[in-house]
Amino acid sequence: MTETGNCKPATAADGLSEAAGVSAELFFQGATACGAVGLTLAREAGAEGAVTGIEQVLQLAQAEPLICAVEQWLRSDWDPAPCGSGDEAVHDGYRAMVRDPALAPPGTILHLPLRALLAPLPEILCDAALTWAAPTANLVLGNVPLQVLERLEPGALVWLPQAFGPQWMVRLHDLARRLPTRLARLDLAAQRLEVAAGASAGTPPPEAARPDDDAQPLVRLAQGVPVPLDYWMGLGRADRPFHWPVPQPWAAQLCCAGAVRACGALLPIGQGYGMLLESVQAPAAA
Repeated sequence: MTETGNCKPATAADGLSEAAGVSAELFFQGATACGAVGLTLAREAGAEGAVTGIEQVLQLAQAEPLICAVEQWLRSDWDPAPCGSGDEAVHDGYRAMVRDPALAPPGTILHLPLRALLAPLPEILCDAALTWAAPTANLVLGNVPLQVLERLEPGALVWLPQAFGPQWMVRLHDLARRLPTRLARLDLAAQRLEVAAGASAGTPPPEAARPDDDAQPLVRLAQGVPVPLDYWMGLGRADRPFHWPVPQPWAAQLCCAGAVRACGALLPIGQGYGMLLESVQAPAAA
């Protein structure tokens, strides 16, 4: 946006790729204090042929409330200009899809750098305004003593110390290793995972879990869990935690230094849980 609050006009020299000329979507990106932010807008229904500068200006104008909201969120100017679908800001950013037609046409997509997700959301972008992408997380159930690796054999039972506390706090690990590790609560009696959200709109996200020691053995669920970004980053409402069903069977893996050393399943033990080993893998040769 310009200093007058109007959308920045687009021209043929703004770098629109040839591929975008026949695309059903329009792509934009612009710099902010948190890095480049991308925007994808659908073309007008029935639009055919190459994209024109007038079409870009008219479609971008429909997203002006969204642009203003992002500027408020990131405390930064944002002047989206046309780009190609392969632009780094569009291709690599974390996605949030607009649902509120007061912000932009529903289906409009924001592409955000990680730094943007560290800022508290303004009220206008909370609740049902956006639908966030849900990266898959490894669900780490807890660490086990290093000595466990010396006694790995099918039929062995590995106790999970964290499962015997009043609340079983587990860790969410990003498979892409980009997002911070996040704490969540696992309730296997209710067969569900609960991820708390932020305290309220405008407050900082909750503190992330400390990074893991790769040399320490850990047990994780074999199946990943998709967690919406607003909950992963603590941007949602505190009174609306994210719940994900965790039905049986609870297949699990014992890992160390990134390698799977044993496979099995979780087994109730009194007031807690352990992992019953079903198969064992020898460590990789050095």
